[in-house]
Amino acid sequence: MNLQNYETKRNRPANFRLLLQGELIERCQRNPKYSLRSFAKFLRVSPSALSDMLNGKRNVTLASIEKLGLALGLSLFEIAQFQQVQRSDSSRKILPVKSLISFQQISLDQFSLISDWYHYAILELMKVKGFKNDPRWIAKKLGVNLIEIKAAIDRLIRLELIQVTDENQWVDTSGGFSTSIVDSNFTDAASRKLQRQILEISLQALESLSPKVRNHTSMTMAINAKDMSKAIEKIKTFRREMSELLENTKNTNEVYQLAVSFFPLTRN
Repeated sequence: MNLQNYETKRNRPANFRLLLQGELIERCQRNPKYSLRSFAKFLRVSPSALSDMLNGKRNVTLASIEKLGLALGLSLFEIAQFQQVQRSDSSRKILPVKSLISFQQISLDQFSLISDWYHYAILELMKVKGFKNDPRWIAKKLGVNLIEIKAAIDRLIRLELIQVTDENQWVDTSGGFSTSIVDSNFTDAASRKLQRQILEISLQALESLSPKVRNHTSMTMAINAKDMSKAIEKIKTFRREMSELLENTKNTNEVYQLAVSFFPLTRN
């Protein structure tokens, strides 16, 4: 089995650091009380060492891949594949493998970006007055686990949607990408996951926020299904007009989500 087929079958990143990062995020999503310290205890490494590996401050050695891989339940073949990637990362002579890994990493970054709402929220939050490029501040502001926010920031920087200057200032280089959460052709699964998250957040807002700061309304209508394409274009125009109306100011102080749902209640 070659490396590319292995990645496709397993749907895992080829880079072991990203595998650790993704595993920790999944565990935190399943259990909000789960922490990096809990993960370090499970892997039998120190929290500081694990933190440095996740943040790219410490190289993941071949021995570490074997030890941590066994703790995660990887097979010897899978561990050998990750070790092969690690060797290729430290050697420019294996260009085909290195090129494959770079492409696959970006693909997984794009999937995660399209899938998780807080990537877009971070880009929009950068426009808010008083923004702090501090992961803890961002996590608290968005109500998202710090581990997920750190991974999202890392991903946005790798995809060059955020540029970090020599003075440690953040520059939004997305070109308004966050404003129009485009219907991505990259993967339908990622698009469905994103919309599912937005609907869940909308339900939370419906239950917990005052009508003064939210708006939940709906309309039921009988239509000719052939006019659906016209409706979709009208909704797109409406979204753009709302964005131009509300974002055309220097005094933004909150990040809002506009979600418009238009779907059939009847079934053929």
